[in-house]
Amino acid sequence: EDKLRAHTNPMFDNEEECSPKPKSPTFFANESILMSSKIEALEKALRGIRKSDDLVDMSSLSLFPKARLPSHFRMPELEKFDGMGCPKTHLKMYVRAMQPRGADDELLAQMFHETLIGSALKWFLALDESRIKTWEDVCTEFSNHYRYNTEVDVTRRDLETTKQEPRETFSAFIMRWRAKASQMINRPTNEEQIQMVLKSLSPIYRKHLFAQYFPDFKALTGAGAQVEDVLIRGDIKVEQPCKRLRTTFNER
Repeated sequence: EDKLRAHTNPMFDNEEECSPKPKSPTFFANESILMSSKIEALEKALRGIRKSDDLVDMSSLSLFPKARLPSHFRMPELEKFDGMGCPKTHLKMYVRAMQPRGADDELLAQMFHETLIGSALKWFLALDESRIKTWEDVCTEFSNHYRYNTEVDVTRRDLETTKQEPRETFSAFIMRWRAKASQMINRPTNEEQIQMVLKSLSPIYRKHLFAQYFPDFKALTGAGAQVEDVLIRGDIKVEQPCKRLRTTFNER
């Protein structure tokens, strides 16, 4: 027996010391607290991410946060642009009204939305701020977006179909016709325009003016004004169109 004990591995002599000890309740409590703190930290981080998505980017609310109004500045009353009309004309009107009041480029860009309305205002406020960093950028974006307004050309056919209304005076018709002709890029010659106007007059004016020769519009408007004066005085009677009698037959 003594020899057998001598050859026994001493590593296994103390089995109680080599066996794993069971973990105490305190250990599990600490682990639970650590896990709870990690979960709480994770939830807090997730709430922070959701909150940042809901936050408004304050820097995007203003084009030029440092722009300041001059002392005693008062915004002029300007016609608001609604998407119709010439963009360059609107820009000229805006700049010429603002610069004498001390507005610099930053203020011009910052206050430009005040001159817009409707779809034009919605379009401007939706622009990416990176595209309108300067007043020049604002002018370029605005002019390019509404450039099509000035590209619609009045055609020769438009002038030929512009007729004098029955109750429209000669002077009013000439002004309306010439205003439309001024929008043409390739206008007819003066002689051609005069012939178009004569063909577009109401019968009473065409009757007294068509056979005459007019070297220019000044001569035409002078002669037309004379006919208009005579009509106002009642020296020329306007012929009323004959009404056709409608005959009805009794059904048998």
